[in-house]
Amino acid sequence: MKLHPALNDTLRGHDIRTAAPAPFASRKVFLGMLAASAILLLAYRIVLMWLLPLADTTEARYGEIARLTVTHGFWLMPHIDATTPFFAKPPLSTWASAGAMALFGINEFAARLPALLATLIAVRTAMAFAAAYHIRKTWLVIPILASCPLFFISAGAVMTDAIQMSVVMAALYCAWRAIAPLAEGESAERRTRRHWRIGFWVMVGIGALCKGLADWALIGMPLIAYALVERRPLALLRQLMDGTGIALCIALFLPWYLAAEHAYPGFLNYFIVGEHFSRFLVPGWKGDRYGIAHMQPLGTIWLFWSAAILPWLGVFLMQLWQLLRKRADAVEPLERFLWCATLMPLLFFTFAHNIIWTYGLTSIVPFAVLAARWLENASSAGTRIAGGGILALTIAAAGCYQLIQTNVSGNSDRDLVRAFHQIEDNDIPLAYRIKPAYSAHFYTRDNLLDESDAGRHLPADVAPFAVERNELIGNAPVYFHGTRYSLIKPH
Repeated sequence: MKLHPALNDTLRGHDIRTAAPAPFASRKVFLGMLAASAILLLAYRIVLMWLLPLADTTEARYGEIARLTVTHGFWLMPHIDATTPFFAKPPLSTWASAGAMALFGINEFAARLPALLATLIAVRTAMAFAAAYHIRKTWLVIPILASCPLFFISAGAVMTDAIQMSVVMAALYCAWRAIAPLAEGESAERRTRRHWRIGFWVMVGIGALCKGLADWALIGMPLIAYALVERRPLALLRQLMDGTGIALCIALFLPWYLAAEHAYPGFLNYFIVGEHFSRFLVPGWKGDRYGIAHMQPLGTIWLFWSAAILPWLGVFLMQLWQLLRKRADAVEPLERFLWCATLMPLLFFTFAHNIIWTYGLTSIVPFAVLAARWLENASSAGTRIAGGGILALTIAAAGCYQLIQTNVSGNSDRDLVRAFHQIEDNDIPLAYRIKPAYSAHFYTRDNLLDESDAGRHLPADVAPFAVERNELIGNAPVYFHGTRYSLIKPH
């Protein structure tokens, strides 16, 4: 079956070495569509950051940890509640959210602001990679990144992933600038290369404060793969080695790890062995103190990845196929480096059971650079479809705001707590007859009574209102009815 030539061009794209740019008029419209999409998506993300509540469990949990850091002074070791230290992650992302809360108040936007800023740093890094890849319009990476669902969500969510992505990509960019082969006629001062080596090791040290050995793995795997593909691993290793950089790296992370273990014995064993090895190598790992192990079939990361870059999945598959068909000497060094950075995390997590949907985030930035190269050289039909499709997707996403608001609010206690505070003073505790979720602690500022394990209910003069499961409210007066729980006045 023969396809229409325009559609055929769209599906297979043009080789980047021979493609002719789209006609000027079409290109101008296409650029306008992508620019509009980027601006609208940024504005929409900020609106969602401002209006949406912290939902259970992830956002509310990390938001509550940051709130406790500010209110209780848990700056050395973040706590998941007033008495329980949180060993699962180093403190960098918590410090960032807690610092924003200290400056701007305890609210959703402050908790999410560091993720947005970290994402903007990652965008800038992507543009720097694009410039090194000789992409004329480096800003093309912005609408590509913004329209990837995983990147868009992570850009304004209270999670550790956005800061991790920013640190990993900054480390990889510094590494590339330190080891990049020089083109004919180019020269590089030894001092400049050394600055990039030191920057690389500084990012490695910061990574240890973000997600620990996981960051080191996400930095190291692409570099090792690239060194092997280039067939000069020892030479590249020597290019990255720097005594001053390594000393700065150790000085950045080691004092906190030693202080944390001294103040909380057992932290290093749980965090290094449990979170970095048992979590990924032991199916259904039971040692998770703060949640549940996410057991998935092997290879699930590729389903997560497909959803993470959904609008650009066809471009990914097409470009990967073209890469496999190219002669080795036809692939530019930076193109190999970007593919290593894209594929190595995905290949690693292919063989892990305990994974979640965010684990492909660091692969999105290098992929966006590869996609931007394709986009800049795509056929006229391809550029029109990409520009119009992303703009349509942006408008559709904005049109789904009410649905998003309803779903997120249904998984948070914010509206319930607000309803309670309209009836009672803020200093009156709210009784929970079910185990309070993290959002309950965050929005009540921990001014609640947990009756879930008490075996009896408190008298009305102590707790005039209570939170109960919807199916157990009986004929009690209901003052707020949510998707999970209701606010009642017990008889």
